[in-house]
Amino acid sequence: MTTTNAKLTILGSGTSTGIPMVGCNCEVCLSKEEKNKRLRTSFYLETKNGNKVVIDTTPDLRTQALRANINHVDYCIITHDHADHLHGIDDLRPFCFGPPPKSIPVYTHRDCMIQMEGRFPYIFQKDFFNEKRPVLGGGVPRLELQEIKVFEKEITIENDSYTFFLLPHGHGQTLGLYHDKLAILIDCNAIPDSVIKYLKAKKLEHLFIDCVKIGEHKTHLTLDKSLEYIKAIGPKSSYLIHMGHGLEHFQLEKLCKESGISNCQPAFDTMHIYF
Repeated sequence: MTTTNAKLTILGSGTSTGIPMVGCNCEVCLSKEEKNKRLRTSFYLETKNGNKVVIDTTPDLRTQALRANINHVDYCIITHDHADHLHGIDDLRPFCFGPPPKSIPVYTHRDCMIQMEGRFPYIFQKDFFNEKRPVLGGGVPRLELQEIKVFEKEITIENDSYTFFLLPHGHGQTLGLYHDKLAILIDCNAIPDSVIKYLKAKKLEHLFIDCVKIGEHKTHLTLDKSLEYIKAIGPKSSYLIHMGHGLEHFQLEKLCKESGISNCQPAFDTMHIYF
């Protein structure tokens, strides 16, 4: 059933350490400002078709789900295999309980699938449990890996339309996505020209883009580059995300305003948008 609006909730807006970072006494890590407290970056998407989607399963997923009052997941999208985006996957288990008990499809690209099968054999390797070694105790998440094979062209997942992109991220690749005038481009150190062209033509309402720090970084976008890409893509509203402890919320907000880009701001945990 189609609803009036889709909703995106920011479950976390921080980099891999989270903010505050353990053992750090910097200004941002000691800040009492709630917008400077950042769990690892992930999203909860409620589509116009009524599907409820977790995008990335961070090590903070249980806390994020409780905080956002999430009680249902129809499917999951994993952008890449780094621990801060994947290693909370066991916390999808309560969403499989039902009633009735169900399996949750998990969509990702091939390289990430291989890593997931290797790291979580008890979930994804069908022969891991057998008659001699049955599932005991509370069981395991009932998850079904689904490979995303088509990029830079529209595909349908559970009646929802997406376009996925492969973005460079260190030695690997991460999934960027477009859905219904929304784009999410995280954990990347560049955005290919073909992706910029595609998204610019879509006349985006909302863009969430990687921004880990000010200065240089080998595997992530940093402020100057993030702002440059925002200008090239031209969304109506843009949000910096996946931020480290070198970025204080209100100082970054000021830098966004000084950039001359309209409606550009840092994202923050629990933030939500309708589109």
